[in-house]
Amino acid sequence: MEKFSVSPEGVKYALPDERAEREEIKVLDEVTLKQKQLGRKIVAVQGLGFVGAVMAEVVADSTKNGKPIYFVHGVQRPSMRSYWKVPVINRGESPIEATDPEVAEIFPRIVKEKKTLRATWSSHAFSLADIIVVDIQLDATKPVFGDAKTGYCDTGGFEKAIADLGRNIKPEALVLVETTVPPGTCRHIVKPILEREFKARGIDLSKNPPRIAHSYERVMPGRNYVSSIRNFWRTYSGIDETSTGMAEEFLNNVLDTKDYPLYKLNNTNASELAKTFENSFRATNIALVHEWALLAEEVGINLFEVVKSIRVRPTHRNLMNPGFGVGGYCLTKDPVLANWASLNIFKRTKGLEMAVHSVDINDLMPLHSLELAKSALGGTVSGKKVHLLGASYLNDVGDTRHSPSEIFWKAAAKEGAILSVHDPLVKVWPEVPEAKLETDLFGSLKDKDAVIFAVGHQEYLELDPQKVVEAAGKSLAIIDTQNLLNDEKIMKYLDLGCEVKGVGKGHIKNLKSVPK
Repeated sequence: MEKFSVSPEGVKYALPDERAEREEIKVLDEVTLKQKQLGRKIVAVQGLGFVGAVMAEVVADSTKNGKPIYFVHGVQRPSMRSYWKVPVINRGESPIEATDPEVAEIFPRIVKEKKTLRATWSSHAFSLADIIVVDIQLDATKPVFGDAKTGYCDTGGFEKAIADLGRNIKPEALVLVETTVPPGTCRHIVKPILEREFKARGIDLSKNPPRIAHSYERVMPGRNYVSSIRNFWRTYSGIDETSTGMAEEFLNNVLDTKDYPLYKLNNTNASELAKTFENSFRATNIALVHEWALLAEEVGINLFEVVKSIRVRPTHRNLMNPGFGVGGYCLTKDPVLANWASLNIFKRTKGLEMAVHSVDINDLMPLHSLELAKSALGGTVSGKKVHLLGASYLNDVGDTRHSPSEIFWKAAAKEGAILSVHDPLVKVWPEVPEAKLETDLFGSLKDKDAVIFAVGHQEYLELDPQKVVEAAGKSLAIIDTQNLLNDEKIMKYLDLGCEVKGVGKGHIKNLKSVPK
């Protein structure tokens, strides 16, 4: 029976069979030979997700003296979930919904005009590459919601992907790991696997040890998606001097290292720890602010104004704002990865207690917004029509991975809420398959009892209270989880008979008593 991969637009693509694989190998050989004759080095990007697809763009678009430096094989395994990206990219289209216009602009340029990128599903591409950039997912599993210390890292899928490289790559090729990994991964997982596969191929490790480097991205999906990869600082390291030098040359060629210099660390353990430490700091910052948001709500204070006043102090400029919750691929898991590595790779007896506890606080944050909704609706959401504005984890992106909206939805559904959702950047919500994404914003508001401003998309920031209430056809509960409503808009909602609550916005109770 033929199997298909279905794109977010609903287009079916048949998964390749053995005959297609044989034909693809011939095409890969022909394309690679032609590119080498043009003097270009060959790069394979393993994984075409939210990081890999844009990294492939940046590499394929890089030039020296006006000429392309690299040709890129973008490799996406032929799974039912993700294979559709291969034909989409090869049409010169972006597989990612993004508000950064560069994402959609670069794909046709590098696929159709410059012809420096081609997507494939075949691992044969790895055997042709001089550099392999690893951008595959490595998730942390949290078996008990709200108890992140029980979390662990299942490296099985990642190990299979690295073994696939070991069976195919040239001994002299560089494996550059961009994936966020537990500290110790390159040295204790990647290196032994590549050595094992090299030995099985009869490769002399004394003459051809695996070349491995680590350089973590700081990608920020949104309006500056591409720039956050190409025009931003990078930390990197290698497993030996040769690997380090190869990584440095590659990064200097594809990134703006003149304005954003590279930072070299002495070994891969250090750079891996840097990524997870960096994100753990951010997660802990957010968790701290959330605790104070609860206090501010109870005592009638607008914490956003308090934070603004504190940020004038240079040492406190990076104090976060309170919000709906923490989502996405990094902050929800990186403290767990580091904690797991501490206990399982480095065999320490003590974990990273503060970092892990911050994950618990952040994971539970959407439940607080549910409590605000219940309070605004008279104590219950059962039987109430609750509408989420936003399914993604971050403003102006379409990524729903580990979205706070998912946690809110599932918890509210258990309490009997009648839920609906709108998101201008999300066509399909894989984590909540029962959710139908509304496409008409104002039409989606009709007859709703509550509206949750869950994500700070620009479209929601511009909403007029009068039009929202008119679209709903009645006064309703308004929950502002992202500080999208200034006091003027809050007052308008109150004047229209709405009940308004907000995360970190205890001052709303005082606005109600302001004389008209």
